[in-house]
Amino acid sequence: MDDLPLVSIGMPIYNEGKFIKHSLDCLVQQTYPNIEIIISDNCSLDNTKEICRGYADKYDYIFYHRISVNTGIAENFRYTQINAKGKYFMWASGHDLWSDNLISECVNELERSKNGVISFASSCWIDESGELLNNYTGWTDTRGMHAVERFFTIMWGNMHPILGLIKNSSLNEIEEFKGMLGADLLMLCDLSLRGDFIHAKNALWSRRTFRNSEDYQQRISRYKNKEYNLLEKSWKNIFPIIYLPFEICKVVIKSTLRLHIKTLVLIALMPTMLLKYLVYR
Repeated sequence: MDDLPLVSIGMPIYNEGKFIKHSLDCLVQQTYPNIEIIISDNCSLDNTKEICRGYADKYDYIFYHRISVNTGIAENFRYTQINAKGKYFMWASGHDLWSDNLISECVNELERSKNGVISFASSCWIDESGELLNNYTGWTDTRGMHAVERFFTIMWGNMHPILGLIKNSSLNEIEEFKGMLGADLLMLCDLSLRGDFIHAKNALWSRRTFRNSEDYQQRISRYKNKEYNLLEKSWKNIFPIIYLPFEICKVVIKSTLRLHIKTLVLIALMPTMLLKYLVYR
C-alpha cells in the first residue's frame, strides 16, 4: 500500500444525519486502500456528530472535526482541503453515493496521464430513497484540446468535475475556495488552464437530489442564508453574479497563456459570461 499515492477525501457537511451513513459506507468500501477521510462538520444541529464520531472511532483513517459556530460553506470546504495530505484530493458530499471502484479508476487515469489535473466519474441522479431519476447530465473529456478550448468547454459544462479526483498540487496553486456565487466554476476554469479533465468512464457517481425545483431568486436566497453564507455582506451581495466575471478574468491574466491569446480570451469572455448569466437565470 505504501507504493500507492495517498488519496484525501474531504467531506464538508452540515445536517447530513439522514444520508451520511450511506455516504460513509460507500467511501469505506472503496477498493482503493490508501485513503484518508477528513470530515468537517459545520456545527450540525441533527445527529450528524454522533454518526461521524462513530465512524472516526472505528476507522483510523477517518478524522472528524466539528466547527463550534457555523461559518458557512466556503470555510468548511477550505478546511478539508487545507488539511489534506494526499497526492490526490476529492470533495465528497454527505448525501451522495459512489461506485466502489471510483477512486481506483480515477487514480489510474491520473497516474497514466502527464497532463491530467482532474479525473471524474460518469454521473447519475438519485432521489431521497436512492431510486434512479430520469435526469441525465453529460461529460467532456478534454484530452487533446488546446488550453483555450478546455477553458470554454468547462465554462459551458456542468460543475460535476469539482467533485472529481483532483491533483492536490494543482489545487494548491490556485486560490482557495471563495465565499462567492460560482466559486466552483472559478476553480474549474483555473484548473482547465493547467491541464486535462479526464473521464473515468467505468466509475459512477450518484448525485442525490432532495430539494424542490428552484428559480434563480430562490437559489440566491438559499446561498445568502446563515447555513450557506456563500455571499459576503458587501456590494458582491447586492450584485452576486457580477463579481464572478472579474474573478475569471484574473484567472486568465495570471495564466501561462501567451499575451495575445490572453487578450483574445478576455475579449470573448464578457459576452460569453453575459450569455451564461441569461441562461442561468
